[in-house]
Amino acid sequence: MPIRPENLHRYPRDWPQISARIRFQRAGGRCECTGHCGLAHPGGRCPAVHGELHPDTGSVVGLTTAHLNHTPEDVRDENLLAACQLCHLRIDHGHHRVSRSLTLAARAAAAGQLGLLPETALTRTEPPTPPRPTQGRTPAAALHQLPLPEPEQETKHMARISVKVVPLHPDGTECTHAISPSGKPRDPDAGCAGRRNYAVVCGACGPVDEPHGLRVLAEPAQTAHRDSHKTAPVPATR
Repeated sequence: MPIRPENLHRYPRDWPQISARIRFQRAGGRCECTGHCGLAHPGGRCPAVHGELHPDTGSVVGLTTAHLNHTPEDVRDENLLAACQLCHLRIDHGHHRVSRSLTLAARAAAAGQLGLLPETALTRTEPPTPPRPTQGRTPAAALHQLPLPEPEQETKHMARISVKVVPLHPDGTECTHAISPSGKPRDPDAGCAGRRNYAVVCGACGPVDEPHGLRVLAEPAQTAHRDSHKTAPVPATR
């Protein structure tokens, strides 16, 4: 872990060499924590390896050297432990809380406000043990156990309404004969008596109102009736 500037004088000059020997020669580049941090490691020892991804945090492991008695001047091998960042932080957690409380108390005393601080028990408290991730993956559900998709609802399309202007014979029957621009039948032998009226016929409603004497009079009624179906569509039937 980074050394605080105010604590640099407490470390020996050869601390980098001592730390490297503990981490890489004695520990072989692997965290030596066997429960010092409060966690129960698989196999008894933390599996975190320097330079690799941490099995719990997923971050790259940077192996550090922890002082078990939190005294930087004590560099005996039995007081030093090669530890990953997670284990080192947990080992020092209680010590950091006490140190912070003492620092706040000292600042308050210097400002003459010591009596305003609540009484705090300056004892080491262990952090709660976080749950370890379960090993392996949850087996995927078998294909026959997967829920089937709901059948799509049948879409009912709206019918296309046909509104036509139908020419009528004098007797009221529909005229389908070919006629000249003057309105007379092109084929005199077709038996067509000519066109008398023009009716607006809706495919859904049937004849609309009374027939009109001229086609130009029927066309506005045709348009108006067609527009009425746009606001009130008729569902298709099968």
